[in-house]
Amino acid sequence: MVAKPPSAAEFISNLLNAVHDLTGRRSPPTWTHIDKVQSKLGIANADAVEAAIRLAVAKGWLRSDGDPTSSITLTVAGVKLIEPKPGGRTNG
Repeated sequence: MVAKPPSAAEFISNLLNAVHDLTGRRSPPTWTHIDKVQSKLGIANADAVEAAIRLAVAKGWLRSDGDPTSSITLTVAGVKLIEPKPGGRTNG
């Protein structure tokens, strides 16, 4: 059985959480390479990852470096988006 692909919101949340994990959950700006993020996500489609990164940068949740992008970091807004919410629930 083929696993159902995540929704766009789940994909962005997974992306932000992957960056957070790969940077050791340190405060921004702590950078990681997009190759590591793609590997952690287990996604073969680099275009999908790059599109999600562009969206997250446009929303202010990530910052990127390089052209083409080679490294990314969470912003404070990105960390707040994935932090545990009161009551123990998370968005990620």
